[in-house]
Amino acid sequence: MKERVLFIGFADCEYCILANQFLELSGFDVDWLKASKNRKDKLPEKYRDWQGDYIFHMKSYYILPKVLLDRASKAAINFHPGSPKYPGSGCVNWALYNNEARTGITVHHLNEHIDNGEIIKVFWIPIAKNDSIESLLPRVHMHQLIAICQIADSLATGGLDVLENYKKQIINGNIKWSTKVGRIRDIDNLQIVDENTSQEELQKIIRATAIGKFGPRLKLHGHEFRYYKE
Repeated sequence: MKERVLFIGFADCEYCILANQFLELSGFDVDWLKASKNRKDKLPEKYRDWQGDYIFHMKSYYILPKVLLDRASKAAINFHPGSPKYPGSGCVNWALYNNEARTGITVHHLNEHIDNGEIIKVFWIPIAKNDSIESLLPRVHMHQLIAICQIADSLATGGLDVLENYKKQIINGNIKWSTKVGRIRDIDNLQIVDENTSQEELQKIIRATAIGKFGPRLKLHGHEFRYYKE
């Protein structure tokens, strides 16, 4: 009998589509929870009674309830698109803003808290000096896909023992979560600039936040001015 997987990812994400295909090709019986991009939406009721072997969480804004996590008989795993130093939201933004040498994909067991469960493996991603959020984020998404494919393939061929071998390396490397969890409002606040913002600080904010409709914002006399790339 095929092992049953609840895969959680955005419906219109090319990386999630590929991950779902890989899970099916690896022999899993996959239920794809196509997550809403509205941060206020709650977990669909029909998935609260799901039961199976694994949960693979790739992309969503849901905080999964413990009652659902416990219904994954073998493991519930998250693929956090950042290093253990930056749990929560804005992980790639803060890595750039703080001029880190690397970021990563942190694979960990899910619990009822945000990016808090036991770490299984970290897929490290170097950050180049000329990287910005525009150049780095696609690489992070690609490595997230690579991570879920590698972990799924390992589980399909080697079972849960593979996870234990990965975790030994984490313990030996003394890799742990930071206790400060990033919030969306922190990134929103980071983008706000004023007449006192230095040129150096502005360049850091641009590097860390300027992508699409996002980037530095100046509020002045009841008006808001947004950065755009010339």
